[in-house]
Amino acid sequence: MRERFRLAWTALVIGAVVPAAAGCGLQATETVDIVGFTSAHGEACTSLVVISGTDGEYVREGDETESSLDCESPPPDRAPVDRDRRSLVDPDPERDWDQPQLLTATDAHGRACTLVAMVLASGQVDETTIDCDYPPEGRTPGPASRGLPPDPDPESDPDRVSVATFADGHGRACTTSTATGGIGVEIALSCEYDDGEAARTEPAETVMPR
Repeated sequence: MRERFRLAWTALVIGAVVPAAAGCGLQATETVDIVGFTSAHGEACTSLVVISGTDGEYVREGDETESSLDCESPPPDRAPVDRDRRSLVDPDPERDWDQPQLLTATDAHGRACTLVAMVLASGQVDETTIDCDYPPEGRTPGPASRGLPPDPDPESDPDRVSVATFADGHGRACTTSTATGGIGVEIALSCEYDDGEAARTEPAETVMPR
């Protein structure tokens, strides 16, 4: 799975994933679709696909220029959807975007998904990352939400990769690794259901071991 994004310290205007097409869609030069499908291995897959909205030096309007992907084998009692494609929508359209956003959603397969996404001030979507899981028996995905990625130690050394642990809106244990050195920001994301301890644990931050 491609788990990274790069930030040019500009405004964000991307929308969150929700299982229905209701609500306000992404209003930007480029748009993002959430695509569910079954792979040739029989896996449930969900991808974020960026579609260019303008012609440029290297891309044409309608070109698919960026994506991220998460696949897993479905449980015996769950059949993945054959294909499903829709635009992302924003669960809080009245609130401005001004920093990278962490979003929770339910994909077309019924999986709990968390993603990080950003849009450059030009309207060009630069990077996305997504992580999805089937909920264990007795648990359901949380509601669609949008907020800032956790930053338990805002004074941490910007020249080092920071590793943050937290619980997402689905109650999963998540870890991000964030690099802020150089000309932008890159974040990788990984989440997994546990026995519920994650939801009761405060976010924490450490540095990447050397």
